[in-house]
Amino acid sequence: MKLSHVQGVVPLLAAVSLLTFACASPPEAEKKAADAAVSTATAAGAEKYAPSEFSAMTAAVKKAESEMSSKAYKEAKASYEAVKDLAEKATRAAAAGKAVATADAEKQIADLEGRWKELQGQAEAAAKKLKADQKAAWDTDAKGVTEALEAAKAAVAADAAAARAKLASIPAVLDKWAADLAALAAPAKDSKKPAVMK
Repeated sequence: MKLSHVQGVVPLLAAVSLLTFACASPPEAEKKAADAAVSTATAAGAEKYAPSEFSAMTAAVKKAESEMSSKAYKEAKASYEAVKDLAEKATRAAAAGKAVATADAEKQIADLEGRWKELQGQAEAAAKKLKADQKAAWDTDAKGVTEALEAAKAAVAADAAAARAKLASIPAVLDKWAADLAALAAPAKDSKKPAVMK
């Protein structure tokens, strides 16, 4: 009876020790490398400028953390290596996305500044025709447009998306003033009908 008890315990102890040995070492180096890569991607603005890559990276992080919690260290090691690769990809994509967004924002700023200077010239030419309420509205809008353009120029290097957000309201204001100034510049229609020759 004792011999059968020992025969049952020995394979069980062997299996437990083998399992313990196989799972005893969490992939700390891989986790640390993955965490550093994720921090770099986040700091590069991957969430904003490379959203699909950022999403894939965060999903991989959750998977790796779940495997680590379950003590599935072999799988966690592979997952952390995948996280590192995805984070590096997200960092590169964020840099490219930020460069494109910055160029777009700078072009939009230049276009809006050009339109604004043109409208300022038209407003000066029509200054005598502006009514008091139109003049007050022009002054208010001029201040708002100038401040928005300056804020966008200041923000573009650090955060192109924020710069574009600051520009969002300007086109509607410029469109309104373009229409109003064009109407003021148009010659007044003569109410008299020309004489008809017989």
